[in-house]
Amino acid sequence: MEKNKTTLIEVLLLAFFVLAFRIAFEGAIPFFQNQFNLNFNETLSRLLQNYPLALLMIVLDFLLVWNLVRYMDYGKAPVLRTLIETAGLVVIALGSAALMRVMPGPEGRGEGSFFNYIYWYTAIAAFFFNLIIIAGMDIYAYYGRVQKKALDREISKKNKATYQYHQLKHQMNPHFLFNSLNSLDYLIHTDAQKASDYVKNLAQLYRHFMNVCEEATIMLQEELEFVQLYTELLSQRFDNSLQVVVEVDKAFLTCKVIPCSLQVLVENATKHNVVSKDKPLQIRIATEDDYLLVQNNLQPKTYKVASTGVGLKNIRGQYRSVFQKDIIIDKGRETFEVRLPLREQEP
Repeated sequence: MEKNKTTLIEVLLLAFFVLAFRIAFEGAIPFFQNQFNLNFNETLSRLLQNYPLALLMIVLDFLLVWNLVRYMDYGKAPVLRTLIETAGLVVIALGSAALMRVMPGPEGRGEGSFFNYIYWYTAIAAFFFNLIIIAGMDIYAYYGRVQKKALDREISKKNKATYQYHQLKHQMNPHFLFNSLNSLDYLIHTDAQKASDYVKNLAQLYRHFMNVCEEATIMLQEELEFVQLYTELLSQRFDNSLQVVVEVDKAFLTCKVIPCSLQVLVENATKHNVVSKDKPLQIRIATEDDYLLVQNNLQPKTYKVASTGVGLKNIRGQYRSVFQKDIIIDKGRETFEVRLPLREQEP
């Protein structure tokens, strides 16, 4: 609805300028020609033959369009953007006419008032010249912007597909299944009820992943529920030596996060640190400002763990692509922290 409203405003503004352009050509220009015997083509020609001034006008036109594109993109506040562009166009035209008045030639000051009919006629000629230049620059910049956005969308799709592939590969890898089945085998022989619960959690884990793998973002509450399932499986594997504490403000539960990002961080923590009864691994998940903090105590394994760094790299790429924000990684002496940006759910 908002997009349609913006498009309608842009169409109305375009119609207004076309009408104003026609009125000027059919009214103002003939008036000066008949009243003061001035010729529009000759005035415009002399204006353009002043090469330094013509170059200055083109440079000013470029700076005007460039700054508008930089600070006020197309489609955002079209009325304000049009007013600023029109005001800039008028200032450039009036300034150009003033420079022509202080130079030798028919448009020079000569006798009489500085702001006489010759000044205003020169300003009109300068206005139409700059209008054509700015229109051309705007069209070029607009289509360049459209192509860039289309390219960004394709890159985002590619990054999402890569992330989904690595997540699927990570979840389905033989190592994960091997550990899960080993834990299940142990529970079957020791506690049938726990074994049944374990199978249910494992099934829910994969079901959740398959449901959200196509989503760009999910609510934090869903991600926390998923991580709870995952940590319950890990707790069985590590004999309750993994302690996960969630301190998330309820006001943030509807915020958006990248799917499986928390799970990857929990997995990384258990992968690179010792998890035992003597050295339990403590993971804290909390909200701080507009970020989700995932913190664990550092107790590195004595042997080198094979790692490609794909997990954190993919999470960082997804947040940059979808949220236009970066994750924050902080490794201290005793703790390792990752902060994930949170985005409020759109109404």
